[in-house]
Amino acid sequence: MIPFLVFCSLLIPVNLWAAITPHMHSDVSMRILHGICTVVLLPLLWTLWKQRRLLRPVPALILAIFATVMVVVNSWITAMGMGVEFGWLDHLLLALSELALIVFFLMAPDQEPITDP
Repeated sequence: MIPFLVFCSLLIPVNLWAAITPHMHSDVSMRILHGICTVVLLPLLWTLWKQRRLLRPVPALILAIFATVMVVVNSWITAMGMGVEFGWLDHLLLALSELALIVFFLMAPDQEPITDP
């Protein structure tokens, strides 16, 4: 899990840089970045689904909706390519989603409750 979280933390400055310099990257690099960011959000959605009974419902629902929207939008951007209006905003939201992913996995409860021996 730690290598995955380190990789996700490296995507934050990459997306912030892409937001600052929206037209300085190629179509291929943009598709790769959006594709990787989409794949990175899938374990979050899977874990939210598996642990839905252990999590607080409202924050988990908000995070799930946000992550689902990001997966759908970024899948579309990965398939269609450059030319998305307000693409810089999507990169800011991707950085935010990766930060939320890291915080969730660092603070999420264990899958099985701890019992006293």
